[in-house]
Amino acid sequence: MIRMFLILLIALCFGGKVWCAQTLRIGIQETILQGQEKELIYETISSLKLKLNRNIEVCEFSSKDLQRAIQNNEVDLFISSTPFFIAEAKSGARDIATLVSDRAFDPNQGLSALVLVKEEANGLNSLADLKDKTVVFNPRYGQETVYLVKGELEQSGKDSSFILNKLTARDESVKELLDDLSQEKLDAVVLPSCLLEEEAEKNEINTLNLRVLNEKNHPNLLCLHSTSLYPSTTFAMLPSVQAELSRKLRLILLGQEAIKGGMYWGTSSDYDSVDRLLRSLDMDAYASDRKWTLKNVVNKYWYIFVGFLLLILGLMAHSVRTEALVKKRTAQLQASLKQREKLQVQAAKSEEALGKLQRLGTVSQISSLFAHELRQPLNAIRCYAYSLLKQTMKAGSNLDKEKFASGLEEINEQAQRADEIIQKVRDYVKDKSRDLTQVDLDQILRKTIESFSLGHPDCEIQVQTIPAKVLGDPLEIELIISNLIKNAYEASVGKKTEPQVYLKGERKSGNFQIEVWDNGPQLSEEQLSEISNSSGSTKADGLGLGLSIVKTFVERHGGTLIYSRSPLGGLLVSFNLRLVNGEKGNGS
Repeated sequence: MIRMFLILLIALCFGGKVWCAQTLRIGIQETILQGQEKELIYETISSLKLKLNRNIEVCEFSSKDLQRAIQNNEVDLFISSTPFFIAEAKSGARDIATLVSDRAFDPNQGLSALVLVKEEANGLNSLADLKDKTVVFNPRYGQETVYLVKGELEQSGKDSSFILNKLTARDESVKELLDDLSQEKLDAVVLPSCLLEEEAEKNEINTLNLRVLNEKNHPNLLCLHSTSLYPSTTFAMLPSVQAELSRKLRLILLGQEAIKGGMYWGTSSDYDSVDRLLRSLDMDAYASDRKWTLKNVVNKYWYIFVGFLLLILGLMAHSVRTEALVKKRTAQLQASLKQREKLQVQAAKSEEALGKLQRLGTVSQISSLFAHELRQPLNAIRCYAYSLLKQTMKAGSNLDKEKFASGLEEINEQAQRADEIIQKVRDYVKDKSRDLTQVDLDQILRKTIESFSLGHPDCEIQVQTIPAKVLGDPLEIELIISNLIKNAYEASVGKKTEPQVYLKGERKSGNFQIEVWDNGPQLSEEQLSEISNSSGSTKADGLGLGLSIVKTFVERHGGTLIYSRSPLGGLLVSFNLRLVNGEKGNGS
């Protein structure tokens, strides 16, 4: 019983396939049936029915419905315009034959578009002039004519965006459209090539007051046309057609005799022009693949998604295994917690001891910095106090109160400066920044030089600068210049000549550059390189703190400390300060 059922099932399936194979389904794009080629199409279908001895089903479709029928495998053959055929390349469509007529001798060049305008229409000299004009076409004759006009504009480098959006569709005859054009109810009419000539043979059409826009002449197309030429109507087959049937179809179509109008089926060998046209319009078979959609991304990068899924599965498996290992080793970890706590206590003690050592080192550095910076104001206080003491002892009751008061003011000023240095050292240790203010550089230079000269009367300081206002911290700028003058002086002490310090200031590119050098001994390349790399002292007993402080303060002002050789061969130190807005950037 089961064997009989299986035999019956196989017979039904086989019989169904045979019956399906005997039925040949042909779809026709309805727009191509509006011209004379419909006679050749009907004659061809009759010939196929007679010679193939098959049941043939013929259906007329709109462009969208024919596309849907091809995608759903509802047709085996289809007849359409060449642009439609090329756009279906992904479905596996292959051409069998291409239409040839007595007006289009070459199957590769039988399709074009015609654009008609009024003879005396001003401002309409090219297709690009159709922008903002009333342009009409009949969709019953096919959307392809619009694509051809748009492609022509694209090829000439003109704006073609208005074509698909601005053209008006009217379901009217050729005569009605041309009558409206003659009466200036519209500006232009778009027609398929050769349709005007076909209608003129049937009906009386007056075209004397009309002209062809962007007229082209080609010997292979004896019709008025405005665009480049492309292959004509195409008879195509889909992968459901077997090889033997494909051979028979080609023989039948190519062997069919020409009918009225000299129409017959030929073979097109060049579809590149149509392919380039559709690519330029982003309407080719693979246009949708170039768009970034979720489906396209998945189809293109499916292996990445598969790899990601495998990775997730691997992570899940690893997580399960890890969880098992965690449970297994939890007991071991709990046993080691006490030992870990002991180690933490020991580490805390070691860290505390290290902190004490670091604090001691910091205190040592701050002490050195503090002692270095306070030497100058304390030395000035000592000098003023000594001077006042001598005046008091000499004058007795005839004490010059004015000079005495001036000396006390200087002592008070130097004490205040010492307090500022203490505060500055505290800010330096805390790395505390201060807002930059407008500073009179000339005033700071005078104050610094006077203070230094008080304790070093043997030093000659030569100044070449101009008044300028810069952005900075007054005390830090004073400390920078004071340290550089002091270092220059100490470098030149011990020579046969008296120590001389040179200071020069000039404006450069929005900044104020200050240079300090001395008449000290010449430096070798090795010594200059060592100073530049280490910011250390050139003195045998120097700590290097002076230049270190100067470098820190200069960088806090957005500048850089630069070491070079002076005109006298010794060390020249320079740095820049930002000028206040409004100060000129050049000149000295």
